[in-house]
Amino acid sequence: MNRLIGDLIDVASIEAGRLMVAREVGDPVAAVTEAVEAFQAQASASGVSLRAEVVEPLPRVLLDSARIFQVLINLLSNAIKFTPGGGSIVVHVECVGPDLCFAVRDTGAGIPADRLEAVFERFVQVRDDRRGMGLGLYISKCIVEGHGGRIWAESTLGHGSSFLFTLPLRGAP
Repeated sequence: MNRLIGDLIDVASIEAGRLMVAREVGDPVAAVTEAVEAFQAQASASGVSLRAEVVEPLPRVLLDSARIFQVLINLLSNAIKFTPGGGSIVVHVECVGPDLCFAVRDTGAGIPADRLEAVFERFVQVRDDRRGMGLGLYISKCIVEGHGGRIWAESTLGHGSSFLFTLPLRGAP
């Protein structure tokens, strides 16, 4: 219930043009580690392998650690929801050119190609799964864009999905 209320407050802030993103120097590895640890028990209970994969060295970057954690939580929650037992999820982070690139990759059912962009719209759900409101990816998109980054999905039906987002390294110390 708290998450739903928080999501609705975030949507209202987004619509009012006032989503708070307070960037400061932070450690992206800490956000990834914290998110993976937060979902480790849930993944195990679902019979899903969950691990972090960090390509070091990673610089400290300008980010709102709590908001990036929120994005990772939204992506991990969906990955666990749609990955069957025996599957796996990897949270990957590395520097790619001028950006820090995060990826949450799962071995779930996948998403039809014609729905990959729509999943980031408000209240959109790819499947008839009512365990959410269809707000998490919309909020995640707004958070990432508030950092000057971008977010997208790649998927092959029957082979899983990857949700990727970038944060610019420019301006970081």
